[in-house]
Amino acid sequence: MIIHSNKIYMEDGCKAGYLEIEGGIVKHFYPGDATHKADGSPLKADADYGSNRVIPGIFDTHNHGGFGVRIGEGATEDEVKLYLKGSAANGVTALFPTTTEPGAMAMLAKMAYGVSDGAKIMGIHSEGPWGARVGEKGINTGYPKVDMGVARQMVEACNGKLMLVGIAPEVENAFEAIDYFLSQGIVMAMYHTNANYEQANRGVDRGITVATHLGNVMTGMHHRDVGVMGTSILRDEVYCELICDYLHICQQMVEIVLRLKDHEKVMMISDSGSYAGCPTGKYRSMWGNARPDQRNSGAARADQRNSGAAKSDRHTITITEEGYVLSETGRLSGSSKPVMFGIKNLVERSGMPLEDVWPLSSYNVFKKYGFADKKGSIKTGKDADFVVISDAFDVLYTYSEGRLVYDHNVDKDIFNHNFVAENKLD
Repeated sequence: MIIHSNKIYMEDGCKAGYLEIEGGIVKHFYPGDATHKADGSPLKADADYGSNRVIPGIFDTHNHGGFGVRIGEGATEDEVKLYLKGSAANGVTALFPTTTEPGAMAMLAKMAYGVSDGAKIMGIHSEGPWGARVGEKGINTGYPKVDMGVARQMVEACNGKLMLVGIAPEVENAFEAIDYFLSQGIVMAMYHTNANYEQANRGVDRGITVATHLGNVMTGMHHRDVGVMGTSILRDEVYCELICDYLHICQQMVEIVLRLKDHEKVMMISDSGSYAGCPTGKYRSMWGNARPDQRNSGAARADQRNSGAAKSDRHTITITEEGYVLSETGRLSGSSKPVMFGIKNLVERSGMPLEDVWPLSSYNVFKKYGFADKKGSIKTGKDADFVVISDAFDVLYTYSEGRLVYDHNVDKDIFNHNFVAENKLD
């Protein structure tokens, strides 16, 4: 297969030309004025995308679902497949589904070893469960104590696919958990933490190398103690997850971070949840309440234990016109926007060249997690993972390892409508 575009964002610059794809790999690149292939045969595009831009596929390592699908206990394989397809519709070719629930982990790990008609599961991210902070406008009902039995259960359930675990470095026995996960080859992150600068640095010294959604649910920068946020920016070992919807972090703070932090250590994420793609309005919560077929299940009880459902501010969730996903107290509860929305913000509102933005959503992420030899940029010899986007940043086509996994002309309704029917309250 050969595709053509006048704007292919390759590892060494934006170029007009042709990509020849064979066996899921970019076999050759030919400049725009080429007339023949390497074997001497005439060069003709099977798909000509004209002036639409071709960028490397997005790797979203922090997301809890989307399109009416929650990644957790009770989710079915069909629902996960819909979520993977919906992710591809937003330009995502690779992801870490994010959950702390072992049953869901086992299913996701099994699916990760298969072939997806959508984004590819590269591994699993467990955001917690051992945190210490609830965030602004929230009600802290407590977190479970570090339990090494649970830690081993998580590793076993993921069957080699657990790639990232978040923990608050100041919680009791955090270092024991950090040491164990690192011994299993798992990357550690600082998540939902009240740590001060000194405590955060001890966590980094112990082996933490990722800051979970920088600026959110962590101690911020103060002129007498720069907290976890300051530690994450100052320590070169730390890669910073960054939500660029300009809702979780205002535009000015995002721009400050990008002036201070080495861009190679910034990784764009969505932190999306099941509400992403839903109409605005009020919904039954997926934290304090389970869907109708789960309400008497172990999954529902686990949700209630983890969220402190009796005192939770998440009995209902509101999606606003701006795109906020809010608890009853106004606490941010995940995102409704994809990474592509953040890419558009950085280019159109912050004035960054797309050449400088796409590595934040692709190459940097693949490099951090050890996949950059095959993925993360458009280059001869690498997997053919790329997205065709319009000038308005609408996703038109998504390719994963040379396969067309999203076509805007064909894939029209990627959404779990039962979710809205069962959970929308107004």
